[in-house]
Amino acid sequence: MRDGNRAYLAAITGRHTLWVKNIQVNPSVSLRLTDGTYTGAARVIAPGDPAYEAAHERFCGVVHPFDYLENVFHRKGLPSRRKIVELHRAWFEGGTPLVVELDTRA
Repeated sequence: MRDGNRAYLAAITGRHTLWVKNIQVNPSVSLRLTDGTYTGAARVIAPGDPAYEAAHERFCGVVHPFDYLENVFHRKGLPSRRKIVELHRAWFEGGTPLVVELDTRA
């Protein structure tokens, strides 16, 4: 999820995900978004970090049209805003959230 010069991600399988380990060793990343590819610095965020609350709101509180299709693959029954928010909250809170401070387009 993008918010200005920040992008928020969640590794739903946690800290042991290889790409999270790679970021912890080398935080320089390249991130492809709808309007182009950006370079930036990524880091894991945790409760108490000011970026955590912003990431939680952006990741869990915003529902996009694609989320309804995505929800079909992860939850039973018809998708609803409530189910999507619950799914995103489970991914965010059960996984490892990260913030990418976007620098410039690559």
